[in-house]
Amino acid sequence: MKFTQEHLAILKGGIDRVLTNNPNAPEWYETGRFTRSEKVKDLQKRFCFDLFHASRIKIGDGIGIQGDIIGNYTDSHLYTALKQVCPKVTKRY
Repeated sequence: MKFTQEHLAILKGGIDRVLTNNPNAPEWYETGRFTRSEKVKDLQKRFCFDLFHASRIKIGDGIGIQGDIIGNYTDSHLYTALKQVCPKVTKRY
């Protein structure tokens, strides 16, 4: 995994804040109670990225774009890190 331990801790803190404010979120996703649930092909990916966007954490490249996490990360790197810090969800709808 390309994310550093420091960046992973920042990501985990943001995701934990969102889940603390929305403790039923995993259940909502598992039962399809979210926008456009009928179109989702990969529920875990949707859940992880929705939590990430709700966390308002910004990833910057350190050159022109500043953020909470500075690094040359792709969406694939981010998803790998998100899978480590987000709860697992199983589609039940």
